[in-house]
Amino acid sequence: MPLSRVMGRQQASKPAIIHCSVSRVSGSSAAPQATAGTAIFAVSKELDENRFTLTTADSSRLIGCGCLNAETIWQMATDTFLAHHLDQCEAGKEAVYQITCTSPQDSQLLAHKLHEPVASKHEKKQQNDFASKTDLGSAELYFHYYGMLMHQQNMLQDQIRTGTYYAAILENPTDFQDKVVMDVGAGSGILSLFAAQAGARKVYAIEASGMAKYARQLVAASGFTGAVEIIQSKVEELALDAQVDVLVSEPMGTLLVNERMLETYLYARNRYLKKGGRMFPQVGRIHTAAFSDANLYAEVANKAFFWMQPSFYNIDITCLHKEAAAAYFTQVVVDAIDPSVIVSQCASKTFDFGSITDPELINFTIPLQLQIGRACVVHGIACWFDVLFDGSNTQRWLSTAPGQPTTHWFQLRCLMETPLHVQQGQVITGELRLAAHNRQSYDVFVDLAAPPLHPGQLPQKASGKFDLKEPYYRQLNPQTSAAWPQQEQTAQQAPPQQQQQSYVQQMHADSAQMQQSPNYGWSAQQPGVQQYPMMGHVSQDSRQQSDGHQWNQQAYQNMWQ
Repeated sequence: MPLSRVMGRQQASKPAIIHCSVSRVSGSSAAPQATAGTAIFAVSKELDENRFTLTTADSSRLIGCGCLNAETIWQMATDTFLAHHLDQCEAGKEAVYQITCTSPQDSQLLAHKLHEPVASKHEKKQQNDFASKTDLGSAELYFHYYGMLMHQQNMLQDQIRTGTYYAAILENPTDFQDKVVMDVGAGSGILSLFAAQAGARKVYAIEASGMAKYARQLVAASGFTGAVEIIQSKVEELALDAQVDVLVSEPMGTLLVNERMLETYLYARNRYLKKGGRMFPQVGRIHTAAFSDANLYAEVANKAFFWMQPSFYNIDITCLHKEAAAAYFTQVVVDAIDPSVIVSQCASKTFDFGSITDPELINFTIPLQLQIGRACVVHGIACWFDVLFDGSNTQRWLSTAPGQPTTHWFQLRCLMETPLHVQQGQVITGELRLAAHNRQSYDVFVDLAAPPLHPGQLPQKASGKFDLKEPYYRQLNPQTSAAWPQQEQTAQQAPPQQQQQSYVQQMHADSAQMQQSPNYGWSAQQPGVQQYPMMGHVSQDSRQQSDGHQWNQQAYQNMWQ
């Protein structure tokens, strides 16, 4: 299909041509050289010999990326233009390339981008805070994704997500009335509009993707043009001479930290939040527990059965089976988990966004000491997260736990290629470690150990490395999710006692197994670790300990009976 049809444009009768003097760099660490006003053409050897990126002459801005001699859609954070070909016209170290665009308008746009003024030292420093740790290709795809209305709709339709943010902001007028607010990664601008509804005097809505133009439309249609200002920029490149009273953001990815937007949230805290300012959310927690799910294990293991064919078109491909099977066990599994597969209590890690530093997010470990509630085969660990909106008037928890109404984050499982056989009361030890990489995600390392199968034998061990960027999005369990939609809008807005009863009744209705499953947030008291209430509406006087925590403890104990 022609690119012009894909993009919904009419094909120009005569393509426009841009001539660029460039330096080609192939597998070299040396910085390319070019005169002012020219473009840099760089080949990335680690990705593909035909892969290129085009930047301004000082390499401060990415203009586009694509493949040589192939039709390419050039996507930027603020504009989209089409380039049909990038052809070499003259051989040599300093070569001349011509970029053939689909229209004169695209040609003019590209020419303007190539000749933008060189960034100042201050601008370069701001850009490097994001660019120095982020792969350019990953960033382009990221902002392209969030610039599309269909993906914003996916998040807006998550009633637990949107409804909890709405309640957390509107129920805390003390924090928003006549205050200056910054919305970090505003997207459609929905949180900015919530802040305006709560009485904010000024809201700076910062959005780097092309979604900014739609956010402006929503703000204008909602009548908040005077209060909400949409600024299209990365937060790290923002030139704003202002301090704010409140930060609002939805920086959570899968397993809380995926996409690494939490680091941008902290950058905004350090740069723009007044001392003593409020953050919505204030606290995030990652929870993990052992799970037993033979069906999931068989499903993933059987994916590699294809490679067991000794005569695939007269070719024996069985030599690749072992590597293929191992590869499938490097994918984290993202789906809605039946709570009955959870077989231990939780290990948790708390992040206080008001005080945590970047290094604490870039590489961290969760020690595991998981006591098993019943004899079973442990197939790995399940993970989920929750966040706290610690308002002056009221608190709200947003949970992605098993058994709670499903969110667009679902839950996550690290499936071990080597299962562990355990008895009731035994303890699995080990650790879950996450290490950030430049593709805006994390490598996940899991090490588990269990008692030996028989006396005198060595302990059982299982290890795995997973890429959080490459998940297996599994089909949702219809039985688990079907009962939830009618509750989703109100479940996490209910007071603790009412909410506990609601979920107990639902677990009875779903299955006897779910009735006895552990609630998501139970963990033993640990010295020096504050125990936060588990979910829902928490009153001002229940912050140290809540009935919700006691109820969750009882739910866990029921599993042992």
